[in-house]
Amino acid sequence: DNVTKEYPNIKITIENTDWTSYWTKLPVELASGNAPDLMYMHFSRASDYKDSMLPLGEYIKDDEKVNMGDFYSGILDCFTFDDEVYAFPYDFGPYVMYYNKDLFDKYKLEYPDEETDWEEFMEICEKLSVDGNYGTVFCSSCDYYIPQVLSLGGEIIDEKGTFEITDKETTDALQTLADLINVQGYAPKIADTANTVWNWEQFEAGNIGMLIDGPWCVSNVINYCDFNVGYTIVPAAQRHVTTINGSGLAVSNTTKHPKEAYLALQSLTGPAAQQILAENGRALPSRESVRDYYYEAMSEQDGLEEAIRASLDIGIPYHVTENFSEVSTILNSGMDVVFSGEAAAKEAAKDIQAQVDALLK
Repeated sequence: DNVTKEYPNIKITIENTDWTSYWTKLPVELASGNAPDLMYMHFSRASDYKDSMLPLGEYIKDDEKVNMGDFYSGILDCFTFDDEVYAFPYDFGPYVMYYNKDLFDKYKLEYPDEETDWEEFMEICEKLSVDGNYGTVFCSSCDYYIPQVLSLGGEIIDEKGTFEITDKETTDALQTLADLINVQGYAPKIADTANTVWNWEQFEAGNIGMLIDGPWCVSNVINYCDFNVGYTIVPAAQRHVTTINGSGLAVSNTTKHPKEAYLALQSLTGPAAQQILAENGRALPSRESVRDYYYEAMSEQDGLEEAIRASLDIGIPYHVTENFSEVSTILNSGMDVVFSGEAAAKEAAKDIQAQVDALLK
C-alpha cells in the first residue's frame, strides 16, 4: 500500500507460499515464463538465481535516494556478483538463543547468559527435561543447528563453499546433537520432518527450554507464546560462534515493467518500509539508519538487543555451496535418519557427501 501511495501508477499483488514449497515453485515459474516482477530472495539461494535476477546497477546509478551505504554490507555482499547488485536486503541477523523464562523459574534455574558454555547448557537441559518438558529442540532444517556444529568444532561448508561433512570433528558434532534426542532425551524426537518450523510449534507450546533462531522470529514470541521469553547468545563449546544471514527482494529479469519493479523494490526495502518491519518485530532492519526502531520496539523482550549485538561480535557468514537449495535438501533428508536414531552420523555423512558430490560435479 505504501508503494502505491508513493507511486500511484504501481499496484502490488502479493502471492505467498511456505518456505519449502517456495523453492520448488520458483524454478517452475521462472522456467515457464510466469515469474513475478518481484521475488523474495534468501542470501543462501542468491547465487543459484543470479541469471534470473535483473542487474540493478544502472538503476542504482540514477537513484539519488537509495543510499546503498545504509545496508548491512555483510548481507548486501551476498546479493552482489562481479560488482553487480542483484537484490536489496530488507533484514539480517545472527542466530541467537531463545529461552522460556517461566520454565527456568519453575525449576529454579539461572537463566543462560553470555558466559554459559556447552557443559552448563547440557546441565540445564538435564534439569529441564522432566515432567514432559525438554531442554531444547531441533527440526529438519540445517539452518538451526549449524551454529552449534560450528561451536562444537565441526564445519559442513567452508568459506570457499566446499561441502565436507565426513570430517571426524563434524560427524562428532552432529552425533552429539543427535544424542541430545536419542541418548540423553533432552530434546523431543522430530515428529514431522517435512515441517521446517516444527521446532517453533513445540517451543510455543511452552514445554521447551531453549531454541536457536534469528531475530526475524521474535514475532512468533509476540504472537504465539503466552509465557515470558529471554534471549542470549549461542553457548560456547570449542569456540564461541554463530552464523549471520538475511533476506531480500529481487526483480525478475523477465519483468515487463523493470523501471516500476525497481521503484517498488527500492520502496519495499527503503527506510520507511524497514521501520514498519522493525516496529512490528518482524525483522532486524538491514538498514543501519532504522535499526534502533527495532531495538526500541522490542525493548520489552528481555536481553534481545544485548543478545543480537553480542552475537554480531561472534558472528560469521553462513557459508553456502552452489545449488544450495538442492544441497540443503540432501543434507536435511540425510540427517533425518541421524536425528531419528536410525543411523550414526558417521555413516549417514558418507551417503550425504556422495550425493552432494554427485550433484555438484
